[in-house]
Parts: sequence; structure tokens; C-alpha cells
Amino acid sequence: MKRIAQVRDQLSAGGLRVVDFFALRPADASVFSAQEIARQTDVSDATVIRTVKQLGYSGLGELRRAAAAMLNPVRDPEQTLAERLTQSDDTSQLVAKISVDAARIARTLPSTLPPEALETAVRILVEAKRTLVVGYGSAWPVADSLSLGLRRIGRTAGATNLTGYNFADELGQLTTDSALVLVAPLRHVREHDVAISEAARIGCPVILITEVLASHFADRVAAVLVAPSTEDLLPSTQIGHLLIVDALLLGVAATDPDRALDGWKTTNRLRADIVDGNVDVPLNRSTASRATQQRTPPNEDR
Repeated sequence: MKRIAQVRDQLSAGGLRVVDFFALRPADASVFSAQEIARQTDVSDATVIRTVKQLGYSGLGELRRAAAAMLNPVRDPEQTLAERLTQSDDTSQLVAKISVDAARIARTLPSTLPPEALETAVRILVEAKRTLVVGYGSAWPVADSLSLGLRRIGRTAGATNLTGYNFADELGQLTTDSALVLVAPLRHVREHDVAISEAARIGCPVILITEVLASHFADRVAAVLVAPSTEDLLPSTQIGHLLIVDALLLGVAATDPDRALDGWKTTNRLRADIVDGNVDVPLNRSTASRATQQRTPPNEDR
């Protein structure tokens, strides 16, 4: 904001629209290309780059990193846990606090996830013959959820949390017709760099789902999906990322509803074959009633 105030009087009408975009939409500024910003502000690509340099940045990449740092500063996991513990000492209010924070994350998501980015990601997944989803640590359940969801709507997908030499076997399966999804909420590891480099070498598009790493990878991936910041909130990063996964799956399914429904029909048919009938275990009411009575303390008044 200080940089904008210092140069505002020197900017053209187009430059003013660009800096207003940066000020009002920092989440978009942290991931949009010069072409996307130009389209949003009705200026040329050259005007965007010139304005970025007038603000004192070496290029759009540096401005992106600054915008991302402002939105989601990198956090120390130990410090984050300590802060959450101080907010959760009153167990009677814990569920209420988490619910309020979770609702805040959901309300914020539309402002951190531009429709253009979601549309690009959906298109990539639709066109891919096979999708590989990578997630480490707490990101693994999110990666596995996306992979499973894609398979259930008739797409070919797999998830991995392998590292080191073993990760090479997974990357070796990527082709030009594949899609690579990196679920990387907070941590940047070497496997991410190697995966992106290999995908670029073979022409495989990459989607990044993250909370704080948008600026680190924006120039190297096809789509960046940014989850709301969980800093100072009780819920983990997984909530925002799972919302993004649901949006992706619904978006992909909507492009070919028949394929999605056929995928679910196949899954349900195989489930029925495996259990030889109803997927759900039938409830024996009399047995359940007796079990409930056994767990209920006797009433001495009866």
C-alpha cells in the first residue's frame, strides 16, 4: 500500500486501474499472469509490467511473492500449534469456536479462488487421460480424496505420498496426456520442484492447491488454487483444501454427467457384488434394542 501511495501521482489512467487491482484483489495478484491482469483491468500487458516496475518491483514474480506473503505469511508449525492451544483451553466452547472459524474459511474461499483458476483446473482434469495427485503429511488425505473422487466419476487417477527414490517411479508414469496435481498447503519440498520440472519437460500440465505457496510456483504451473488462510484460526488447512477438491470434482462431473453417473453405477454394482447384496449391513432391530438396553444403567425406581 505504501508503494502505491508513493507513485500514484505518476501513474497513467491504465496504471491506476492496475494498482487498484493489486490493492483490492491481492489474492488474484499473487497468482494471475500479466495477461490475466491486463484483461481484468482493460490495459495492455506492457502497461501491467510497466506499472509493476514503477512500484519498485523487479518483475511480476516479485510482486506476486509480496502479495502472497501479505496474505499468507509462512508459519512455524510449532508456533501455530502453541497459538491454537491458547485458544482451545475452554473445552466447553471448543466446538463453537471451530465451527465459527470453519464457516469463516468457507465464506472467504470465493475471494481466494478466482473462477478463472478453477475453470482452468477443471479443463486440465477433464482433458487428462490420467491424473497423479501428490500430497505429503497432512496434505495426503486431501490428495487421496481428490484421486478417489475422480475415479468414482469415471476418471483415471492415482495418489501418492512417496518421497525420495520411490517418488521417481511415480513421476516416470507421467505423459503428455497426464495431469499432475500438487497439494502443498504450507511446505515447499524438493519433490515439488522435481515433479514440476519433469512435468514441464514432457508437457504435462500442473495444478497447485495451496494456502501459502502460490507465489513460489505461479510461474511454473498451469493453475493455482489458493485456499483461505488458516492463520489465527482453529481448524487445520485441510478444510479449505477439501472444499476446493469438492469444487473440482463437481466441475469435472458437470462436463460429462453421463460419464460421472456411469462411474458411480459401476462402483455401486461392484460393491454389491463384493458383499453379495446390500452394501449396508442390515440392522436387526431386536438385537440393536437389546444392545442398547445392556448399555443403559438400570433404573432403581423400576
